[in-house]
Amino acid sequence: MKILKQLVVKMNLMNILSIFFYIFRLFPIKNNKIIFINYHGKGYGDGGKYIAEQLLDKDVKIYWAVKDMNSNIPSSIKKVKMNSISYFYHLSTSKVWVNNSRFPQYIRKRNNQYYIQIWHGCLALKKVEFDAYDKMTEYYKKWMLRDTKMTNLMVSNSDFCNDMYRRAFKYNGEILNIGTPRNDILINYKKSINNKVRKYYNISENDNILVYAPTFRLDYSTKPYDIDFEKLKSILEKDTNKKWKILIRLHPIIKNPKDHIKNMSDFINATDYPDMQELIIACNILVTDYSSTMFESMIANKKVILYTKDLDDYNSERGTYFNIKDLPFISASNNKELIQKVKEIDKFDYDKKYKDFKEKIGLNETGRSSEIVANRILEITNGDYDGKK
Repeated sequence: MKILKQLVVKMNLMNILSIFFYIFRLFPIKNNKIIFINYHGKGYGDGGKYIAEQLLDKDVKIYWAVKDMNSNIPSSIKKVKMNSISYFYHLSTSKVWVNNSRFPQYIRKRNNQYYIQIWHGCLALKKVEFDAYDKMTEYYKKWMLRDTKMTNLMVSNSDFCNDMYRRAFKYNGEILNIGTPRNDILINYKKSINNKVRKYYNISENDNILVYAPTFRLDYSTKPYDIDFEKLKSILEKDTNKKWKILIRLHPIIKNPKDHIKNMSDFINATDYPDMQELIIACNILVTDYSSTMFESMIANKKVILYTKDLDDYNSERGTYFNIKDLPFISASNNKELIQKVKEIDKFDYDKKYKDFKEKIGLNETGRSSEIVANRILEITNGDYDGKK
């Protein structure tokens, strides 16, 4: 009952605050103003980060919505408290919106505003939106369609993603098939990023790195996170004759990794590291389950192992776009299999598997996605965009 009362109070507060959103629609739109929203206020990251960095020296004003005002963001970007009166003002008066998730139903774009949806999962294993029609609530279906109707532009990295936007999002607008902004860094690899991660965690340049980055379950179960990392590390060091560091990055929804990973103190907790793409660049092997990090690691040509202990349960949650057996990765369903597959990892032809899969999905990561989107934003803010491109 207490939780229900708190929810009602919160909803009422949001309804009151959202009134300001409509009041501020009376104010003029500022053509040089852009607002970014990342995962409903999570902070500075994902694709928006890379687009914003292309705009830092341009004649525009950038605002970033955050839940935590202590979030680390470049000083030239203005932080705005998510769902505050200030947030609704800047949302109402910004010329361009950049978002990687959905806006609430009560948000309405003005006629002269431009909304760029850079969705957080172009390549995904788990079915999304109307592809998972029977798993969605009626409320969310309306919410989703409302957001799609407002969207002016979506950013894609493949033929697979284009088709998903048309079918699952019911989107008929413009798609830029130029790659995913957050993946530019995976194409334009710089040794400095590798060095940055190693310095952050005090890892020698001679040590190899394994990153474990599983997704979360709808029931928040952590039972599948039972990998015997001590044995895994021992096997890797024996087979490669090198030292290995294991970085564990659980989904942000899962708190306190040390409560879920056996002997966590022997490994590095990377759950709060701000940029997963940088960890991908630094790692030698990625171990995940159903996370889209598998595809991003493929783009970076990293070795990937899938640990799919609860595959049947996960499939029943929402369904998947690909059969695990058809993916270009090694997979194991228990610790014994995982250890055996690690021993055989050098026999797996990643190069050919990756090449064939990229061709199958029509992958088009240009390494210039953030630059191209930023240029579109500048065309809009400068009044040079005619809507026909």
